[in-house]
Amino acid sequence: MIRTPTKSFAEALTERKLWGSAAAYLVIGFGLIEAAEIVVPRLLLPGRAVDVLLAALFFGFPIAMAWRWIVAGKSKPSTMNQVGPLVSFCSIAALCLWLGVRALKPTLTSSEETPGELPLVILMDSHHPARVYDEETRAVNATNADVLSDVLLDLPIRRQRESIGPDWHRDEEILQFNPDLVVIHYSGFRLEDGSGPRERLRLFISFFVEADTWFLIYSRAVESELRSNVDALLSDLEQTNPGLLGRVSVFGLLDYGPPSWRSPLTTNTMKLRVKEILGIL
Repeated sequence: MIRTPTKSFAEALTERKLWGSAAAYLVIGFGLIEAAEIVVPRLLLPGRAVDVLLAALFFGFPIAMAWRWIVAGKSKPSTMNQVGPLVSFCSIAALCLWLGVRALKPTLTSSEETPGELPLVILMDSHHPARVYDEETRAVNATNADVLSDVLLDLPIRRQRESIGPDWHRDEEILQFNPDLVVIHYSGFRLEDGSGPRERLRLFISFFVEADTWFLIYSRAVESELRSNVDALLSDLEQTNPGLLGRVSVFGLLDYGPPSWRSPLTTNTMKLRVKEILGIL
């Protein structure tokens, strides 16, 4: 009578090639995540699509490993103590379940809120290459607003992106949305030439003189210089509408890190600034 060989759990893992299967799953999975980070902004899909994909990968990992274990076990049968595989599988499944739920947490939290109860933040910038800060963003034909939308993904807000330029004329439509905050590029209405006063920006803000909308204007300039330019630009509006400048904040990237929206130094500070303006604890 031929006896089935007895193997340790570690030997069975190696024989059934689970180490290689796990490595391949992780490489492919996180490759998909990287691809989604590029494709989602370009297709203007909801930023939470990346979270859903990440959660699906976590949930699928123990299923894929269990399937590989069973299939390989049929072709290479062996006897072993079943406690090791059972405990290991339960531990991995529990960890993956926890990670998957954590990945979905921002989506689950926001879905529990009534959309009308969440503050609306409109992110406005241009597709023109001269206005886009990062090469990675230009490569996928996205805007700074697309990147910032992902930066603010986990905040309890509604996010809306608006592509602007010299021919843009949706001022009244944006006013009708009654946004709580407009995050806008100081030079977003410009093309190559970034010099001179931003009269188009001034005209846009003039639509909101009787609203309670806040503005956060960002630029690659030093913040003190940007503040001075914005104050001068809106000085006549402030005279006829006292208190307007109190609702206009500025963000100079050079004060916090490199002039890039791919740096945690600038993105984390921007997120904090948005939370302060909206009163999010």
